[in-house]
Amino acid sequence: MNIDIVMPYKEIFSEKNASAVSLTIKNSCEFSEFKSSIKVFGQFTEVPFADINFIGLKIKKFLHFGKNRSILMNYLNFHKKDTSLRKIIEIHNRPYLFNLAIRKVRNTPISLHFHNDPTEMRGSKTTSERIQIAKNAHAVYFVSQFIKDRFLDGIGKDLNKLNNLYVLQNAIERTLHKQPEKNKEIAFVGRLVQEKGAHVFVQSIRSLVKKYPEWKFRIIGTSKAGNEKLITNYEKKIIKDFTALGHNTEYSGFLSNNEVKEIMKTLSILVVPSLWREPFCLVALEGFCYGAAVIASKVGGLSEILDGTGLLIEDIDEIKLEKSITSLIQNKKLLKDYQNKSWINYKFNQSQIIKKQDKIRNEIFNSFYLS
Repeated sequence: MNIDIVMPYKEIFSEKNASAVSLTIKNSCEFSEFKSSIKVFGQFTEVPFADINFIGLKIKKFLHFGKNRSILMNYLNFHKKDTSLRKIIEIHNRPYLFNLAIRKVRNTPISLHFHNDPTEMRGSKTTSERIQIAKNAHAVYFVSQFIKDRFLDGIGKDLNKLNNLYVLQNAIERTLHKQPEKNKEIAFVGRLVQEKGAHVFVQSIRSLVKKYPEWKFRIIGTSKAGNEKLITNYEKKIIKDFTALGHNTEYSGFLSNNEVKEIMKTLSILVVPSLWREPFCLVALEGFCYGAAVIASKVGGLSEILDGTGLLIEDIDEIKLEKSITSLIQNKKLLKDYQNKSWINYKFNQSQIIKKQDKIRNEIFNSFYLS
């Protein structure tokens, strides 16, 4: 079996610049039984992730279509050259490209993988568009039950009976065999944009920084993954306000995923104060994986990750967040309880979750080519 994965434009398949979609694809490829026959197609990068067959596409914006469509058209040129191969095509997070591919590709099964709310994406905003996707796709994957529910919103129960709609949660393989020792450190990790709630974090710790000088408060991230040249006014204000709070603050800027993982191993508390409905939230999963106590907004897919394990806050604001952080700092037993819950209850290992997708891939391949 051959599998072609088509990434969206602006998703960079490299350690230096990877964001959530790139990391999800990379993690799944590493543990797939079909790893050797997977090709990942995406925007050209000089240093892609190692040990995965990546084909970088140089993108040009043509008069009649933009860069995302250019990704697909360039990929289709590769596809035409190996039409003798039996393959599955998997398109990530661009429903309108899936709709275009369905019209242009014959005799090849095509699947679509949603990482964001389908009702807010071009090509799947309307109920009629989503019905057609469900009917045309050999599989539709969703990173959370929340995202699947959004896809089905307004469609009715009949479509839910289709057996090609799958929740396939993001996953991180836990490589540690022993619960790590934790430092007195609290962190916000994520893009410095309004919807991620970085300002809520900064406002919530104004008094805590001075009140608990033995604790370190850290922010990791920029407004745009891996691109520190594009600094927004919001980002400037966050950095200025945060670094002015005290000597026990550290702004780390953008770090690679491996660097973030090293910090997560010894991090006591991870704060995820999102103001939008997170599809799933890979950062929260990383904190969960490495045994941090996770404080997060009770929105979107975050509830699926952390229900019963993390400290979830409804209608989050700086007052509620300050209270939650304070409760963990002051109560060592409570902090340890949440850290233990993260360590013991973790169930999102990639090696297990990819088995579900590989089984679906096998069923699609056998049904399409061998039946």
